[in-house]
Amino acid sequence: MEKPYTFTMIFSALLLITGVVFAEPLNGEYTIGQNGTFKSMNAAVKSLQDNGISGPVWLSFEKGEYKEKVNIGNIKGANAMNTITFDSKSGNNSDVVIESPADGSDYTISLKDASFISFENITISNSASTYGNVVKVDGNASNIGFKSCILNGVEGARTGSNNAVIYCTSQGKKDYFSFDDTELNNGSYGLYKKAETASIRTLISGCLFYNQYESGVVIDNEEAPVLTNNVVNSLSKFSDYKAVALSQCNGNTIISNNIINAANGRYAIYLDNCTGLDNNYASINANSISVGGTDAIYGIAINGNSDNQLINFNRIKLTIDAKQAANQAYYANNSTGKNVNLTNNLFYDLNTGGYTILGNTYKDFFNQLPEQNSSLSVSANGITIEKVIPIK
Repeated sequence: MEKPYTFTMIFSALLLITGVVFAEPLNGEYTIGQNGTFKSMNAAVKSLQDNGISGPVWLSFEKGEYKEKVNIGNIKGANAMNTITFDSKSGNNSDVVIESPADGSDYTISLKDASFISFENITISNSASTYGNVVKVDGNASNIGFKSCILNGVEGARTGSNNAVIYCTSQGKKDYFSFDDTELNNGSYGLYKKAETASIRTLISGCLFYNQYESGVVIDNEEAPVLTNNVVNSLSKFSDYKAVALSQCNGNTIISNNIINAANGRYAIYLDNCTGLDNNYASINANSISVGGTDAIYGIAINGNSDNQLINFNRIKLTIDAKQAANQAYYANNSTGKNVNLTNNLFYDLNTGGYTILGNTYKDFFNQLPEQNSSLSVSANGITIEKVIPIK
């Protein structure tokens, strides 16, 4: 006697007829490309969105150029243990290029309410467009990382956050972002990260910020960002150019061992209303800075209520074409804060001569520094100030 058809058998037959397949959550290694598990990045992202993940997921691109505009949202199952990584199969960041198509120039990749996602050894570009972001981050996002990537933004005299290479909108928190050994080229800003709600610690290490028009790095309303061993280099003539600009960045902020070349000014490092901890000062340490231009220029400038700052072992040079003005200085302290301390810095002006600062910590020392056209050598509270001969 024939067995009766069961519900399971009938349902399975319907799935075969309709072509509907219920996939399992992703877990493990997959490839993207013509011979891969997924033919495109969008196909891989759709699977992530539809099915979620149940373990760490590694999505490796085959060599090639991918003309795609990609939207990544919240992925079910993503957490500190179950992360999502997009990388190149070869490990060479020039082998994989994700480029926004002509009709999607406002961004190449959008991350909205996405977390625990990293990009490694790939190039992401929006360089062929006339405006737009390379990566736009919206909503609540955390643990977003870029490692050994090349990010190419729009080239030219572009202004505004909508032309930043990485644009983090102000809506939602953006916690624990990391940039490691990554190039950010062109754009109005390299990284533009301002939040209505205070975010937690962006880590930028070993990166190159090249040819931005307004600023290399802008971070606003964040706890303890860290910028170390980076290069910021621009020939921009934007009147208010700031290589590194931090605002409302509190706690143990660290800006150390960076090379900053702002050949046409105006600010190399700019802090506004940034307060360190009473028992652990914020640190601007061992940076090599060159800043120039024909207007008043500043290697380091502190504004607003900025307490508990330690500025030490920095080398700051003003270039030969810098304007000789009384308000031109290596360091400007317009802060109403307290405990802004300097020790063992070397400040030099190729045009007017400079000062070598040696000795112990002194609070708000530069408020008493003589004008740079002074020919006198003076000392204050145990700190030696040596006027040096200008190079003509």
